[in-house]
Amino acid sequence: MNSDDMRRGIVPGVIAGYIFLAYAGPGMQDMVGGMISADSFVGFILHIIISIVIGALYTGVFMQYVNLGNPLVNIVVGGLIYGLIWWIIGGNIIMPVVAGGDVLQLSIGPSFYGHIIFGHVLAFVVVLRDAAMGMGGGDDG
Repeated sequence: MNSDDMRRGIVPGVIAGYIFLAYAGPGMQDMVGGMISADSFVGFILHIIISIVIGALYTGVFMQYVNLGNPLVNIVVGGLIYGLIWWIIGGNIIMPVVAGGDVLQLSIGPSFYGHIIFGHVLAFVVVLRDAAMGMGGGDDG
């Protein structure tokens, strides 16, 4: 993992974070902001910052372990796995711990689908950007 690999995930993370929030709606911003007793605008900013970190971890760490030999398979399978990982870590462990809720409820709802969408959009934007820029999709580091 190096800083160049991690920087490659920043913009895709922002894009995926916006799309997640567009899907999940303002209630998600309220929930994220509520974790730190803030309003939905602060929740929006915090969610985008979290999305940047998660995007950087995707390109800096995760991609090296999930290279399935085909960009489309990487998007479908890798995006699904990454979205599920963050649904469990973020939506079912970190958020309840910070907000004082029950950990690992694993309920299927907007958070579940939003994280799956996030993972797929993140993987898609990374593959698309790498192809457009002639990058090796993480294999060249």
